[in-house]
Amino acid sequence: MGVIAENRDMIDQFLSVLRTLVETENPVLVLLGVVITVFVVVWVLLMLINAAIIGMRRLRAEADVGVRIPMGFRVKPAKINRETGAFILVYPRWQKANKDGTRNYRYRDNAVVKGFSVLELGRWRFASRSVLQFYEFVVRLRSMGHVIAPSREEMEKLNQVSARARLRWTGNTSGGLYHRFAEAPSQFETFCAELYRELGYQVEVTPPVADGGFDLDMFRSGERTLVECKCFKPDNPVGRPVLQKLFGANATENANRLIAVTTSTFSRGAIAYAKEVGIELVEGRDLVAMCSRVWGAHSPTQEPMMEDAQLSLEDHLLNMPIDIRDRYASLG
Repeated sequence: MGVIAENRDMIDQFLSVLRTLVETENPVLVLLGVVITVFVVVWVLLMLINAAIIGMRRLRAEADVGVRIPMGFRVKPAKINRETGAFILVYPRWQKANKDGTRNYRYRDNAVVKGFSVLELGRWRFASRSVLQFYEFVVRLRSMGHVIAPSREEMEKLNQVSARARLRWTGNTSGGLYHRFAEAPSQFETFCAELYRELGYQVEVTPPVADGGFDLDMFRSGERTLVECKCFKPDNPVGRPVLQKLFGANATENANRLIAVTTSTFSRGAIAYAKEVGIELVEGRDLVAMCSRVWGAHSPTQEPMMEDAQLSLEDHLLNMPIDIRDRYASLG
């Protein structure tokens, strides 16, 4: 009956045309009406049969997985039986996009394209254009005991969590900081950003190629803070010029606070200048103490688990073009 309801307008239009043909009493038109009637009846029957098949298929799939399948999901038999499920997430995108994924306004007929996210589990294949609802379905299935392999996005998050755990471990030893980041100073900036996030800051790391005198742009409680990070040898103190550059950058940035962080120490001239202009200094031993206060004095006892890779609404939004995220932000 749902199929008939969905096509009620079309059927009403057909009946109106058929009535007109019959009322003409023209044998040819009447015969044409009969042929069309037969065609439409067969078409309706086929739709009803197809709807019944789809309905039975959904019921069998729900019985197999033990979870109600949301409306709008497509359910088909999978080509192979998967004891361990596998899925891909397809996020909405612009049909014609710029390099950064945002809408290309050179095309008037541009539109957001919603592809199908797909999961194969057991003997079934599930698909949906609603990526957020689809992922919730995957999470429910996992909570019911179904084993489903992580998606590409989940693996990326798991790797990030593992990397953060390694960074945290690094901060637990006084000699480990410099040696860990000596070959990749930009990773020291990432380490400091993670540390300050744990302290409640919103942190943005500036691009390595754009050295504007500061590495971190941070916000907390309505205050903006700029941070310069220097990975120096313990016997190579940070000098006054580094602090002068940070202070000079703030002439245009107008931040509330300035902080200089290093794995080493600061020279006498740098300390005197910092007191003069109000720059806060965090040297190596202070940094280790901060790490211990935030993460504890011991290395992690276990690797991150699959639960750590579960995607949040923010994770989903980061996979969408920035100019359509607001459409989905309220759905969380």
